[in-house]
Amino acid sequence: MTVLYFLLAITFLVFVHELGHFLAARSCGVRVLSFSIGFGPAIASVTWRGTEYRLAVIPLGGYVKMLGESSQEHPNRNDAFAAQSPLRRAWISFAGPLANLLLAWFLFAALVWQQPEQLSSLIDAPEPSSWAASRGLEAGDRVVAVGDEKIKTWRDLELALRSAGSEPIELQLEKQGHIELKVREVLGSISGGSAQDLMNPRALGLRPMVVELSLGQVMPQSPAEAAGLRAGDRLIRVNEQPVRDAKALIELIRRSANQRLRFELERDGERMRIDVIPAIEASDRELPEAGRDNNQAQATAKIGASLSPRYDMVEMPRDWYNLVASASIQTWHITALTVSSLWRMLTGELSWRQLGGPVSIADQAGQSAQRGANAYLGFLAVLSIGLFVLNMLPLPMLDGGHLVYCAIEILRGRALSEAVRMRLQQLGLTAILALTMIALWNDFSRFF
Repeated sequence: MTVLYFLLAITFLVFVHELGHFLAARSCGVRVLSFSIGFGPAIASVTWRGTEYRLAVIPLGGYVKMLGESSQEHPNRNDAFAAQSPLRRAWISFAGPLANLLLAWFLFAALVWQQPEQLSSLIDAPEPSSWAASRGLEAGDRVVAVGDEKIKTWRDLELALRSAGSEPIELQLEKQGHIELKVREVLGSISGGSAQDLMNPRALGLRPMVVELSLGQVMPQSPAEAAGLRAGDRLIRVNEQPVRDAKALIELIRRSANQRLRFELERDGERMRIDVIPAIEASDRELPEAGRDNNQAQATAKIGASLSPRYDMVEMPRDWYNLVASASIQTWHITALTVSSLWRMLTGELSWRQLGGPVSIADQAGQSAQRGANAYLGFLAVLSIGLFVLNMLPLPMLDGGHLVYCAIEILRGRALSEAVRMRLQQLGLTAILALTMIALWNDFSRFF
């Protein structure tokens, strides 16, 4: 299924990208010869109004072929691409990446509209020995601002930390109703400069507040089922100790093999106590997650029931202003993060090992799809922004390179010669191949 979700994502995003080129070309009166999703021989094709629409056998890209893409082809045709003014050619080149950027905005807007309740910025007890714990942050603290940026949701916090990079930030907290400045520090030095760490507040020991734990999937013929536990049971205490931390409960279960644990829980408004004896299985196999906690599979392997935490949520206003503002802020933050990450790679501040290839993207596609439709849509939005940034790189063969050609032509008053363009094409191809090889090598190192 991972491969299927990956192919669906790539096919959809490429379609949107090429649709942008296609519509821009049509708006400028340029004849489009073919609109292809995929490369290689066509699986299916149809010709309508002079354009061949085709679905090709290799769904890892696509293209729009226009009449007269080279200045030497059809020089006297007004509907040829090369016959258009530099500004029109720039618009046609830019329209593809722009379509990906707009798609990301609409996806973020849809998620904001669909999810009026979002994780709050209230933090749980920090991980022991973490940066947050060493700075005195406690359960119940609420992050209200990062620098000058107001924080209302956990997503706001993630985006603000992503944007911080190597810049010093100020973290403002609300502790028992009082606002105080807690931290002014460079997050990059804390996390070791890893882009993956900066994307995740958990790397700093920050965790969203869990208000209660419930049971998710209860496996047949498991100790949990034998004891009478059911999916949806809300856990209150285990061995007379309050239960709210999934990780702590998992550790307790792991240490209690073949020992009786008394679960106090609530089911359909009624409180009850059930004794469960965790069992050691022959193989520590992982089972599907039912909630968001990353350690659920370990608990499932011992009692046969996954944990489903419920987090502290905040109700966001469901109006057009909030929708437009939230979608725009998320689009801007992810775009800025992607650009800054590439720049940090070029300057050596960030390791090239952070660059992922198709295997990494496929893995992210599969993981997001398993978490649900909303997570998959969020993945599509981020990937669409990645395609926007990639195609805007000023490299020949990419849309950004064509924009550079158009800018040079406007400034010089004439286009570059074919010989110069060919040499630049070779340099651009070399750079693209080098990036591809690095990404593939990183994939190979991570997964094989």
